[in-house]
Amino acid sequence: MRAIAAVAFTLTFALAWSAWAFQSSPSVAARPPYAAAPQGNTKVGIAWLDKVAGQVELANSVGQDFHPAMGQTALIQGNILRTGRGGAEVQLQDQSTLRVGPGSVIAFPRLELLPSGNKVYVMQGLRGTIYVSLMPNYIIDTRGNDFQLTFGQQQVYLQPSGHIRLEIDPKEARLAMLDGKGRVEGPFGSMELTKKKTFTFDLSGKSQPVVSNKVAANPMDKWDTSAVAYHQHTITRFDRGLLTVP
Repeated sequence: MRAIAAVAFTLTFALAWSAWAFQSSPSVAARPPYAAAPQGNTKVGIAWLDKVAGQVELANSVGQDFHPAMGQTALIQGNILRTGRGGAEVQLQDQSTLRVGPGSVIAFPRLELLPSGNKVYVMQGLRGTIYVSLMPNYIIDTRGNDFQLTFGQQQVYLQPSGHIRLEIDPKEARLAMLDGKGRVEGPFGSMELTKKKTFTFDLSGKSQPVVSNKVAANPMDKWDTSAVAYHQHTITRFDRGLLTVP
C-alpha cells in the first residue's frame, strides 16, 4: 500500500501547477483574529513535516525568507509552508494529518500545548489544495484538542474522523467534506458540514456558501486516500503491538 501511495504521489506531481505559484506567497496580515494564548501554554513540537517531495519551502514567520524544507522537521507557531512543483505531509501529535498539494501555501499561526495536556492547532490556508484528516476516536482519543482551519474570513472546526479537501483560488474556496462532520463559521453565520457535500465560498463577500450534494474528483485524491489508509493502518497495528519500532 505504501508503494501505491508513493506512485500516486509521484504521478500527481507530474501534473503539478505552473512554477509561478512558487515565486510569491499571499500576505497573511489579513488573517482572522485568534484568541490570545493564555499564560502557561507552551509552544512545543506538536506538529512536524513528516514527508516532503519536490519544491517545498518553509519560513519562520511573516516577512521571513523561505528556505528548502526537509522531512521530519518540527513546525513551530508562526511557520509558513509553501509548495511549488511538490507537496508535503504534516503530522500532528495526535496523529491527525494534513497533505499540502502543489502550488499551495499554509500558515501555522497557533500551535500550543495547554497545561491540561490538550493541544491547540490553528492553521490558515492561503492558496492551493489542502487535505485534512483527523484521527477517529476509536484509534486515538483526540477529545479536548482544538483544531481549526481558517481561510479568508471562514473558520472550519472538525470533529474526530473529519476529512476534508480545501481548494483555494484568488476569488473562491471549495470545501469538500469527504468524511465525518464539522462546521464552518464566517460573516454569513454558521453552517454544519456534512459528508459528501461541497461548499463553495465567495472570498470577496459575505454571502452564504453554495452547497452541492456531490464531491468532484481531484487528481490528488488518490494520493490523499492512500496516505490516510496507510497512516491509520500503521497507527492501529502499532497500538495493538503488532508493529515494532527498531
